[in-house]
Amino acid sequence: MQAQAAATSKTNIKGSKRRLRFWLIFVLCFLSWAGVTIWGQFPKLHEKRIAVTELQQQLAEATKVNEQTKKELARLHDDEYLEQIIRRDFHYMKNGETPLSVSK
Repeated sequence: MQAQAAATSKTNIKGSKRRLRFWLIFVLCFLSWAGVTIWGQFPKLHEKRIAVTELQQQLAEATKVNEQTKKELARLHDDEYLEQIIRRDFHYMKNGETPLSVSK
C-alpha cells in the first residue's frame, strides 16, 4: 500500500511540476506580448500628447479671442464708443468741426 501511495505521490508531483512549468511559460509569453505591445504604442502616445497640447493651446487662443469679441460686442452698445469708431474709421465730423490732418 505504501508503494502504491509513493508511486501516486511521485506522479502527482511530476504532474504538478509539469502544470506549473506550463503555467509559467504561458504567463511569460503573455507578459512578453504585453510588453512588446505597450512598447510599440509609446510613439503613438507621444504623438497624441503633442496633439492634445496643441489643441489646448488653440482652445486657449480661441477662448481669448472669444472674450475679446464679447467685450467688443458689449462696448458696441455704448453710443460714445460707436461715435469714436465712426469718427476714427469713417472720418465723420460733427457740424462745425474742422478736420485736422497730421502728416508723419
